[in-house]
Amino acid sequence: MSAVLHVVATWWDGVELWLTQLDFTLQVLLGVGVLGPLCWAIAAAVDSVVERTVAWRLAAGERRRALED
Repeated sequence: MSAVLHVVATWWDGVELWLTQLDFTLQVLLGVGVLGPLCWAIAAAVDSVVERTVAWRLAAGERRRALED
């Protein structure tokens, strides 16, 4: 396992070095191009989980009220 982590760390160091040597404009464009869709996908997943959880809790509350009546 340690060898795998070493390979990943070495690869990441190379990516980081490459990125820091780019022009600032390219860094921003690359960051927006990668982080924009990534953040959008994470936000969509969180929104979906929250929506389903709230819907489930509301439905459970309605079923409980229906049984009490």
